[in-house]
Amino acid sequence: MRRLYVLALALLALALMTTPAGAGVKGHKVGQSKAAVKRYWTAERMRDARPAERVRTNGGKVTQAKKGGGTTLSWQVMTDYTVFPTSTHGKVFFTEGTTNYVCSGTALLSANESAVWTAGHCVHGGGSGAEFHTNWMFVPAYKDNNRPYGNFVASELYTTDGWLRSGDFEYDLGAARVTPNTSTLTDTVGGRGIAFDQARQQTYRAYGYPAASPFNGQRLWYCEAAPTYTDGAGAQATMGIPCDMTGGSSGGGWVVGANVLSVNSYHYRSLRNVMFGPYQGSAAKGLYTTAASG
Repeated sequence: MRRLYVLALALLALALMTTPAGAGVKGHKVGQSKAAVKRYWTAERMRDARPAERVRTNGGKVTQAKKGGGTTLSWQVMTDYTVFPTSTHGKVFFTEGTTNYVCSGTALLSANESAVWTAGHCVHGGGSGAEFHTNWMFVPAYKDNNRPYGNFVASELYTTDGWLRSGDFEYDLGAARVTPNTSTLTDTVGGRGIAFDQARQQTYRAYGYPAASPFNGQRLWYCEAAPTYTDGAGAQATMGIPCDMTGGSSGGGWVVGANVLSVNSYHYRSLRNVMFGPYQGSAAKGLYTTAASG
């Protein structure tokens, strides 16, 4: 599979040449062994892990950017999960404090063939005093408790400086470098591309494994819509699309064409069926450059 992505990876690397590696990025080397993490995630713990979710109360600067934009309903992915590009999506399992959680993530094309893209709160608690999560594992093409490609355990976790220092949702982005099994992650499942500083008003296909009711976290779903809300002001304001996916879908990629342009981040309690995601600008580019190198 590696030869299929050589050209795409070369073009992606060319686009990132002006980005200083590590700009505004915080990293953490995982102290646990791959074997220990795999032993930790028994079938029972995976089943009982809680859906990670960030729900905000009033206090943002939400404005309606555009009426319409798509249905709020999500759709279950019906294609074979082991066929590219569906194979690049998967579930993320981790422990925050003493509680086990699930998020979603996407395997990306990268020089190290080992980068997973997700939300910042899926790798770190966010803000002063919070820490990086433990027992971090990515399961690509997960479906109904089946793991056709096995489990990929993180060796390093990364997030933006804005998320780590202040829990700023405009920078709620995270990444992991995972260790190979019999082969690297993208040599096994392929990888999505990623892009930065793109036009906001596009139709996104947002993927995720929603696990809170009425979903059960066993299947991959997606919403397809253009942004109808903006939260904040300026270049980093987050985008809101109509979408009814629930907790557990956090970190799932917003795809346009072949590239991930955002991730599922948070909801507002007062704004039903709207999913917000961060705009991927220079901070996201620095995060990817760091996670994808070496």
